[in-house]
Amino acid sequence: MIANKCLICGSSNMRADRALSGRLVCNSCGTPFGVRSRGNIKINNNSLFNNKLLLFIFICIVAFILVII
Repeated sequence: MIANKCLICGSSNMRADRALSGRLVCNSCGTPFGVRSRGNIKINNNSLFNNKLLLFIFICIVAFILVII
């Protein structure tokens, strides 16, 4: 019998998930069997938040300076 190992964490602890039509799922990390990680591709979702935060701080500083003057 071939031992199924998770491609993400390397664990051989698998179970059949009924919600995924009996597809094997790793008990350790929860990924379906056969799904590989995308490697070093990272999506930076915080850049938009950081830009808005910097804009808000800048507006607050300008408003504070205008109130004092």
